[in-house]
Amino acid sequence: MTHRALAAALALVLAAAMPAVAGDPQPARQDRTRAEIPARALFICAADAETRAAFQRQHGVEPVFMTAEQVLEARRDDITWRAPRCMTEREYARLAQSDTAFAAQRAPR
Repeated sequence: MTHRALAAALALVLAAAMPAVAGDPQPARQDRTRAEIPARALFICAADAETRAAFQRQHGVEPVFMTAEQVLEARRDDITWRAPRCMTEREYARLAQSDTAFAAQRAPR
């Protein structure tokens, strides 16, 4: 998967996980704090040692990997987490496929 595709996939996951904040503009700030990370932030991560170490340096915790099913359950049950979570490319593909199937079922016929 190319870097552009990964960036697009990450953007889709984050967009689906973030609550809408329309009508609640926030002042522009140069520094981003941990409080600004969405409550259900997900990153597509490799499971290798280098990625795990980089994640821990950046976020202060070991990465927690989620499956597509766990993400769907978290959405359904409105479960949130403070530190971002990870999912592999394969699990993201499964999540995207399930979202596409759900959208197709809800489409008017």
